[in-house]
Amino acid sequence: MQSNKTAVAPSSLKHDGAAAIPFVEYDLENGLHVILAPSDRTPLVLTNLWYHIGSKDEDPSRTGFAHLFEHMMFQGSRNVGKTEHFKYIQQAGGVLNATTSVDRTNYFQTLPSSELELGLWLESDRMLTLSVTEENFENQRDVVKEEWRQRYQNRPYGLVWENLMRDVFPSSGYHWITIGSMDHLDQSTIEEVRAFHASYYKPQNCSLVVCGAFNESEARQLIDKYFAPIPGGEPVVRPTQTFRPIEGAIRRTMYDTVRLAAVYLGWRGAPIFHRDTYALDLLGHALDGGRSSRLYKELVYRREIAREAEALVYALESSGAFIVSAKAQPSSTPEEVEAALWAEIGKVQAELLSDEELDKVKNRVEMGIVNAFGELGRRADALQRAYVFKRDTTQVNRELETYRSITASEIRDAARKYFKREESVVLHVLPK
Repeated sequence: MQSNKTAVAPSSLKHDGAAAIPFVEYDLENGLHVILAPSDRTPLVLTNLWYHIGSKDEDPSRTGFAHLFEHMMFQGSRNVGKTEHFKYIQQAGGVLNATTSVDRTNYFQTLPSSELELGLWLESDRMLTLSVTEENFENQRDVVKEEWRQRYQNRPYGLVWENLMRDVFPSSGYHWITIGSMDHLDQSTIEEVRAFHASYYKPQNCSLVVCGAFNESEARQLIDKYFAPIPGGEPVVRPTQTFRPIEGAIRRTMYDTVRLAAVYLGWRGAPIFHRDTYALDLLGHALDGGRSSRLYKELVYRREIAREAEALVYALESSGAFIVSAKAQPSSTPEEVEAALWAEIGKVQAELLSDEELDKVKNRVEMGIVNAFGELGRRADALQRAYVFKRDTTQVNRELETYRSITASEIRDAARKYFKREESVVLHVLPK
């Protein structure tokens, strides 16, 4: 049964060219939130499910469960054998994947438009009857360990993020990496894994986006058929996140199997959809928006002390971070590169971006939004972010307006507010 808690008719939306997504949304009685975003650009349909469970919500002594279930969800259910989910999708001419972040886990598949029912059936079957067995758990725990070795332990600079986040978010669930601790996985029992699944993998903790070429009436009927009978379960209880300030300028040095030394500066930022985050994002594009950006022009081209330089805005559900980094040339020292990074930070704190530079970064962001909305997967994720993290899906169609409204003064003020030396994390990575 459907409950039209919220509905936005496609015809009622205010469009800004291609940078708007028409959609309707409603809730099933079991709590599943549904967003339908029809588009006739291609004869494809995409299903995108977000379970509102990420690594930050884990027990600090049992990290890695959210990512583990990204793998476990493909191990079979009542009507689908182990690995058969892949076979069904591929034989229908589709593709699929899944990802885990600190804030959510998502599962998405793109199919020919005629195969929407197949996609919905597969997702509903594993939502209701996933095979959380000892055998599957042991098998996927080994798969995760191998992934950790390849992506983190044996990869140049692979442990940087873990070291940075530990200091940027010292008191919240954001301070461990998404893949979690291999020791925690070794210590885990099947009963703990099943309890985690029962707590978070249920309709009231999930949102479903259907995006692409489909008939809305038929989609509603199919969603009702496959998802409405699933019990909603008990209310979700997730840990409260607390954020202790970064206490003093934290400095670390780590040694890695790398050829070039690297320097990372990190600060706490603002959550996703906060106005400061839009200002910081534009600033990030000014610092690292291609070869004409500030960091590249100063460190890579003019002074030739860095091989590359980057700026990253890491906007999360409950907080955020801002990271700038550079890999030093063999003839340069980390101290020299760090001083140059701080000098560029000082410039954006002291001076306004010029009108020309501000227009350039806004145009870059606008181009990115327009291009993203042309892809089914990125459309679906944009809708999910707005609903899951803000509980206001219409936010997706206001982002471009927000970016356009940010002033040079707001960008300078955000740099002054967040980029304080006494609240920073500095990490030097040196060759072993």
